[in-house]
Amino acid sequence: MTAATLLFLAACLVLAYTGFCRLVRTDVRTVLCIRAVFWVLTAVALVAAAEVVVWGYQPGMPAAMLVSAFAAVQVATSILWREGVPDDYQTTPDASFGGTD
Repeated sequence: MTAATLLFLAACLVLAYTGFCRLVRTDVRTVLCIRAVFWVLTAVALVAAAEVVVWGYQPGMPAAMLVSAFAAVQVATSILWREGVPDDYQTTPDASFGGTD
């Protein structure tokens, strides 16, 4: 495997993991488009990883860098999700996970 392929695969796995971590914190109170975006992100990241492992896809460095940038954004913004879904993503702002009851 080339360096680009390894970087692409690692970034896809990070995207899948961070998407999963956000999804487990969401519920019906979370805005639907936010839930949908994380479902799509997680699913596409897993399919892209499978493309490399199962079907031998060889991405170039631009694709690897782009996926890595997305993964970096997910990791950097994870601090906003530390105590649950951010209030702006909830249909009832005070009902987020980690909020006070």
